[in-house]
Amino acid sequence: IQAFEQDATEGAYERAVDRLLDSTRYGERMAIRWLDAARYADTHGYQTDGPRDMYRWRDWVIDAYNSNMPFDQFTIEQLAGDLLPNPKRSQLIATGFNRNHRANSEGGILDEEYLAEYAADRVETTCTVWLGVTMMCGRCHDHKYDPFSQKDYYQLFAFFNSVPERGKVFKI
Repeated sequence: IQAFEQDATEGAYERAVDRLLDSTRYGERMAIRWLDAARYADTHGYQTDGPRDMYRWRDWVIDAYNSNMPFDQFTIEQLAGDLLPNPKRSQLIATGFNRNHRANSEGGILDEEYLAEYAADRVETTCTVWLGVTMMCGRCHDHKYDPFSQKDYYQLFAFFNSVPERGKVFKI
């Protein structure tokens, strides 16, 4: 800010904007809202704070902003990067969006119950991020204000519930 305030020459504003856009901090700042909407966290935040490998996806999001990736490509790579022809490692990492959910390592949970919770979490996150609406109320009833029914919710749930999982809970 001080450098900008002290630069009274023509083009000072443009140079300041270019300097900010060229900074790696630009991607970090822009990614904050996306990572928040997708519920990214550096820790599990549920019961334990063991190591978490989601930082690779976080870094991918930051790099996508820094490289000015088009939004359609940003979306495709996160939702289906692994389904692209000959996906690159970065495109596989991008699909971490679909794995960014709570992990439970508590003893005594039912594997099937938590697989259902994973699917419900994917419905909520995907709808919040890409549709800009919440869908969790559809788990129990039709949406009160938006035109989404309980049937719509369970159709999305069925899609995410068909994702192959090992059927095991996360163990630390």
